[in-house]
Amino acid sequence: MMQTNQIEKSFVRGAIVKIIIYGSLVAGINLITLADALWPLIENTKKFTEISYTEFTQEILLLLTAILFWITGTRTHPNRSFALLMSGVAALALCREFDFLCDCVFDGCWKIPAMMVFIGFGYLVYRYKDNFICDAAEFIKRPESGILLCGFLTVFVFSRLFGCKILWESVMADGYIRCVKNAAEEGLELLGYLFIAFAAVEYYLFKKNNEKQFKSYIE
Repeated sequence: MMQTNQIEKSFVRGAIVKIIIYGSLVAGINLITLADALWPLIENTKKFTEISYTEFTQEILLLLTAILFWITGTRTHPNRSFALLMSGVAALALCREFDFLCDCVFDGCWKIPAMMVFIGFGYLVYRYKDNFICDAAEFIKRPESGILLCGFLTVFVFSRLFGCKILWESVMADGYIRCVKNAAEEGLELLGYLFIAFAAVEYYLFKKNNEKQFKSYIE
């Protein structure tokens, strides 16, 4: 009974720590968008462009997500295909976010690295396809799947609809300012990418803990 209480207390403490850390990060993204509003990286230009604190933070979060899912996929056996798939999706989104740099070479240049990522990760997922269903089912049963879904819907559905020009023209009428629309849309995207990164962190910790238990069981 005493041991059970200790485990429950440890679980509650861990949950409180996560709430504090994740809550601080969610609050922190507001400071990033505020920094873009007050001190844009490029002076005398429109705010919330491709070169902004918000965009760079989005790219950092995507890179972190890709790396965490990659580590999860390469260091766990045999269920690794789903994590590799998620790593590939994050890498593809990262290529798309860097389109403004690639387009300096020629229009649509970002599609070249994106295609390389697609082929590379497609091969890896196919290589471990035998365990894909089990791996995906394991992830879907986890709380991280809900966090990932929330992030995905925020980035690729809600932020797109919320950032529709017709909506903001209706709200501001003759006083329409594009950077206001951009601030709302990019801020939502940043929040969604943060949720996706949370899911990657939680899944990595879950798989790492499972790996430790598996090794201790063998020994």
